[in-house]
Amino acid sequence: MNRFPLIVVIAGATLFVGRKLLTQGRTERTSFASMRRRMMRRMMDAMPEDSPPRLVVSILPRLQQQNDQILVLLKEQNDLLRRLSAKR
Repeated sequence: MNRFPLIVVIAGATLFVGRKLLTQGRTERTSFASMRRRMMRRMMDAMPEDSPPRLVVSILPRLQQQNDQILVLLKEQNDLLRRLSAKR
């Protein structure tokens, strides 16, 4: 049981990185969307490291991993509760 959260985190990180790599290879569908992304990237690159938007962006992947882990644990708990209630 101690290894389960670690396995979930590794699987989540692998899926996250794989998805990012797959989406990077795709061409931009609209020029407006690509222009917005370029402008946002330039704006974020120009900000200091300790600016609030950059801090928030740096925290988002960790929050996503935590949320994924919580969802997996809640689903496991739900399954266990259903099995217990079915035995009664």
